[in-house]
Amino acid sequence: MRHYNNWINGQELAPINATFIERISPADGTALAKFPSSTQGDLEIAVEAANKLHLSGAWANLAASERAKLLVKFAELIEQNCEFLAKIEAEEVGKPITYARGEVMWSAELVKFAAALAWQIPGEAHTHLGENKLGLVTREPRGVVGMIVPWNFPMVCLFQKLPYAIAAGCPVVIKPSEYTSGTALEVAKLAKQAGLPDGLINIVCGKGSVIGDGLTRHPDVKMISFTGSTAVGKTIARTAADDMTRVALELGGKAANVVFADADLEAALDGVLFGVMLNQGEECVAGTRLLIEKSIADDFVAKLVERAKKVVIAHPLKDESQIGPLIYEQHYKKVLEYIEIGKQEATLVLDGSHPEGEDLAQGYYVGPTIFTDVKPEHRIFKEEIFGPVLAVTTFETQEEAVQLANDVEYGLGNGLWTKDIDKALQVSKQLQSGTVFVNTYLEGAAQMPFGGYKQSGYGRENGVDALLEYLEVKSTFIKLGQRTPVLPNTL
Repeated sequence: MRHYNNWINGQELAPINATFIERISPADGTALAKFPSSTQGDLEIAVEAANKLHLSGAWANLAASERAKLLVKFAELIEQNCEFLAKIEAEEVGKPITYARGEVMWSAELVKFAAALAWQIPGEAHTHLGENKLGLVTREPRGVVGMIVPWNFPMVCLFQKLPYAIAAGCPVVIKPSEYTSGTALEVAKLAKQAGLPDGLINIVCGKGSVIGDGLTRHPDVKMISFTGSTAVGKTIARTAADDMTRVALELGGKAANVVFADADLEAALDGVLFGVMLNQGEECVAGTRLLIEKSIADDFVAKLVERAKKVVIAHPLKDESQIGPLIYEQHYKKVLEYIEIGKQEATLVLDGSHPEGEDLAQGYYVGPTIFTDVKPEHRIFKEEIFGPVLAVTTFETQEEAVQLANDVEYGLGNGLWTKDIDKALQVSKQLQSGTVFVNTYLEGAAQMPFGGYKQSGYGRENGVDALLEYLEVKSTFIKLGQRTPVLPNTL
């Protein structure tokens, strides 16, 4: 079993109350790790360390090119430790290790991209404001940033925030999920090894009701970046409003994959299945609604069911595993409850609620589950299930497809499949979501911003926008040369 302490000011620090949270494997019930169950006192020490570094200017005033060099070293160390980090990620989350490896390497890529952005933090000089007048627009680090990270993608969700804040010059205090804190604590050690200064990355483990709430209320925390449920995001926004603390929220989703009859159907079959099964469906942008043109629906769904039956459900540390267990018992029961709700609302054509297998008996496993005849008023159409459960709804016109896709409160992502470029552009423009995938799903690039419309939050991660989230804009108006008298000269 791995035993961790908090990471504060460049070193491990035991929690003040000396109490810990034990993480049990969702795959087989074995004990994996112990994480601190921290208190407000632990948080105060971490924020003080981060704020001290910020006020000293040792990081904020360091040339951005020097910050970039250290970030590149950090990325290289993450890559070198990929297998070690992936194993922790797979065990704690329950995700297949092949996907965990990819996520670790992707996190390193995000660090490299943020390092490149550090070289070009934007600034402007306005030299045509009039005689002897100069205007400067500069961007400064916001200060201490609190980061609250979810359990489903502990590394990716953290690294869609962390390297951009560091590149901008901000120290951070991270509250990882109490279920999946391991990789955050391990990469903090790698950051120190890379030469990043003490106090820049601080990690305080514990319950969200204590540490997350404390971060949001702390007067020295100037920004909160949160990934998680819409309900919690709204609470954070309300709390942060008291001190006008800047908030960036990446929240829930109920994405649709819209498949038109003129699509490459073989590619669409793979994309739709991947979109709902990746990470056991525990993903905010999972494609859990299939909107399919009625003329091809029966054949498409029949083929989809056959492919879904071949998905390998196995222990996450097995290389052949494509679906692992859900995160913990309470969530497992919630997903099973939604499957029962779906049975009352629609037609069940593939039931993955109790997959068979000797290795699966002790874990929280749910396989791909598919419902047809799903209507917009059904709960499985509207509500985020966070499991590998697909709701299939048919449409007859392009306008109906768009209306169905937008008929949810969320707007994080959507996908569409068609060979008609005009249709692709028209529909993507009409879809109310921060990301639209065309003829692919869950594929992107570091240069592309990620975030939501509607109840899926505000603010952006990745791309140049991610860097700008952590920078304050300042205008400086300068009068040069001659003095302008305040009162007329009457002497």
